[in-house]
Amino acid sequence: MPDNVARGSATRHANMALRRTRILDTARDIIAESGFDALSIRELARRAAVTVPTIYNLIGNKSAVVEHLFDESISPFEHLQYISDADDPVAAPERFYEALIASLRESENYHRAEFLAREHLREAGDAVAISIHARVVRIAIDACAQARNAGLLRGSLGARQLGEQIDHQVRLAFQDWAHGLIDLEELQRRLLVGTYLCLAADATDAYHPMFVEKLRAHDIAADVVPLNHE
Repeated sequence: MPDNVARGSATRHANMALRRTRILDTARDIIAESGFDALSIRELARRAAVTVPTIYNLIGNKSAVVEHLFDESISPFEHLQYISDADDPVAAPERFYEALIASLRESENYHRAEFLAREHLREAGDAVAISIHARVVRIAIDACAQARNAGLLRGSLGARQLGEQIDHQVRLAFQDWAHGLIDLEELQRRLLVGTYLCLAADATDAYHPMFVEKLRAHDIAADVVPLNHE
């Protein structure tokens, strides 16, 4: 292939990538400003200064745009090692949720609207939202499996069972935050409390006291901390 043809092809691909990024950034702006209901392909094209066919060619219809947005929010956290630090594995949830809260803080209005839309679409049976939620649950399940393999958990409760309980606690906290009932700091505390409560329920003899200390550090009374010994 001649050099000028190769350069021309590379330039076209670069321009397409830039337009695609601009379209998705604009979609996030619309959602942050006015919510998911305000997002339409026609308005997106107008705001992104592209044509409607360009959006269809580069990304797809509105459902495809939404799927890309959901995926971009979830993907970074699928690659984090939840239980990764051999020196202090009990603190791993704190580091995970610090990264999550930092991501939310970058565009809090957008992420509120995104969470509410995902929940609404999932309850309505939307296949994309159901798939995204399954990936979120898988993060928690994998975290529990990592904790068990690292010797933090006894394994009396399955990783799926614990992971689904963590996800339940996480969604309850997110619902309060998304509806403006709590701020990001309280969201982070509730995420940690819900996670540590679930992990403490199956903790090994060596790690159970450490989980209890983490819960006490987040102002949880000792009488609600699960005891894992019969």
